[in-house]
Amino acid sequence: MPKQAQSSGNEQRVAVDLNNPEFIRSWYALRDKNEIARVLNTIEKLLQLTWGQVYRDPGLRWERITHPPVPLPPGIDALYSIRVTQARRAVVYRDKEFVRFLLIAEDHDTTYLKGKR
Repeated sequence: MPKQAQSSGNEQRVAVDLNNPEFIRSWYALRDKNEIARVLNTIEKLLQLTWGQVYRDPGLRWERITHPPVPLPPGIDALYSIRVTQARRAVVYRDKEFVRFLLIAEDHDTTYLKGKR
């Protein structure tokens, strides 16, 4: 079920959707308990931020993916990556107030598969 933080001030807080089966598989495939905890910490951090803060956060490093490793969902113009651990990035997209997680890449380079879909 999607999780949402409460709004504060004029800027909309981020809501998080983790319900994509590929994201769940990639999260469960993580073997290191510390890495699993770091992903959870990143998700909890997202729930505390506004969208403006997400875009500016140097730890998350919200970046557009030019050659996404997965197809774009219908009606979505672009996919993005965010840092979820020091070694891994997640493929995500924004859908209104939601950041929707698609997968956790096996390694940093997998997120940016050049010229492949």
